[in-house]
Amino acid sequence: MKKTLLFSIFFLALQSGPACTATFGFDPVILKELLSDVSAWNSTRAMQPARIIDLDKANLEDANLDNADLSDASLIRGRLNGAKLNGANLRNANLLFAKLKRTNLRETILKRANLSSADLKNSYAKGADFSETNLSNADLRFANLEGAILHGASLQNARFFEANLTKADLRGANLTDAKLLRQAQLDGSRISNNTILPSGERATPLWASLNGARYSQEAEKAPVVMKAKPLPAPATYSGTTAKPEPETSIENAPETLLLQDVTAWNTLRKDNPEMEADLQEENLDDAGLQGADMKGIDMKSSTMNGAKLDKADFSGADLLNTSWKRASLKETVFRNANLKGANFERAFLKSADMSEANLTDAQLHGARLEGTSLNNANLSNASLYDADLTKADLRGANLTGARLIDTILNNALVSAETLTPSGEKATSGWAVLRGARFVDQR
Repeated sequence: MKKTLLFSIFFLALQSGPACTATFGFDPVILKELLSDVSAWNSTRAMQPARIIDLDKANLEDANLDNADLSDASLIRGRLNGAKLNGANLRNANLLFAKLKRTNLRETILKRANLSSADLKNSYAKGADFSETNLSNADLRFANLEGAILHGASLQNARFFEANLTKADLRGANLTDAKLLRQAQLDGSRISNNTILPSGERATPLWASLNGARYSQEAEKAPVVMKAKPLPAPATYSGTTAKPEPETSIENAPETLLLQDVTAWNTLRKDNPEMEADLQEENLDDAGLQGADMKGIDMKSSTMNGAKLDKADFSGADLLNTSWKRASLKETVFRNANLKGANFERAFLKSADMSEANLTDAQLHGARLEGTSLNNANLSNASLYDADLTKADLRGANLTGARLIDTILNNALVSAETLTPSGEKATSGWAVLRGARFVDQR
C-alpha cells in the first residue's frame, strides 16, 4: 500500500507541469511534448507564442529535434550532446553552460542566443546563424563552423583548436582573448576592420592575408561586448508567468572558476551543495588542482595526465574511463568513486583513499600505491603490473582476474574477505608468499 501511494504521488508530481520545475530543473510536460512530435510542437508554439519554455537541465541527448521551434527557450545546462537540431530555430534561446558535443546544428538559427560557456566540441554547425550570439568562454574545439554566420558574435575567451571556420563570416566578431585561433582553419573566412582579434586589436588586411581570410572595410563602430545571461535563482513559477531575474553572473562560471581559483571553487561548492558541474571529456592535463572539492562530480572520459591533485576529494565521483597518467595524487580521496577503466599508469597515489571504489578494468601499471586504502575496493580484471602496494590496505578488496605481475605487496594488509586473482578467498599462506600481512577483517 505504501509503495502504491508513493508511486501515485510521484506520478501526480510529474503531471503537475511547471509547478514542479524547482524539483526537476525543467518542466517535464514541456519536455514530453517536445520529444513526442516536433511538428505538433511547432504548431502549438505558433498558437501560444508567449508560453514560457523551461528546459533548464533537461536531457535531450541524441534527440531528433530537426526544425524544432525553440526560440526564446531556456536551456540553461541543457544536455544536448549528439542531438539533431538541423534547421531548428533557437533564436534568443538561453543555452548558458549547455552541453552540445557532437550536436548537429546545420543551418540552425542561433541568432542572439546565449551560448556562454557552452560546450560545442565536435559539433557540426555548417551554415548555422550565430550572428550577435554570445559565445564567450565557449568550447569550439574540433567544431565544424564552415560557412557559419558569426557576424557581430561575442567570442571572448572561446577555444578554437582544430575548429573549421572555412568561409565563416567573422565580420564584427569580438575574439578578444580567444584561444588557439591560429590552430583553426580560416581559409576564405570573412573579417573586417570591426573584427576584434585575440590581442584586442582590430583586424587588418595583413592579418587576414596571413591567415587565408578575406578582408573588407566597413563603417567603423565600437565592438559589441555582450554580457551573459546569468544563472537563475531557484524558484517555483507557473508556465504562464515570467521566470525570476537570475543573480549569479558569468564571472562565477563554476567550470571556469575551478581552473582559476581552487579556493573560490571550494567555497562555491560548500555554499551551493546542490550545484551541478559537468566536466565530462574535459582536458585537465597538467592542471594544478591540489585540494579541490570534486565530490560527486561527473568527469567521465576526462584526462588529468600529469595533473597535481594531491589531497583533492573525488568521493562518489563518476570517473569512468578517465586518464591519470603520471598524475600526483598523494592523499587524494576516491572513496566510493566509479573508476572503471581508469588509467593510472605511473601515477603517484601514496596514502590515497580508494576504499570501496570501483576499479574494474583499471590500468595501474607502475603506479605507486604505498599506504593506499583499497579496503573493499573492486579491482577485478585490473592491471597492477609493476605497481607498488607496500603497506596498502587490501582487506575486503576484490582482485578476481587482476594481473599482479611484478606487483610489490610488502606488508600490504589482506584478510579472509580479500578475493585473490583466482577468485578464491585469501589465506595466510597466500599472503606470506607475497610478503603481505594476513589480518582479521575489521
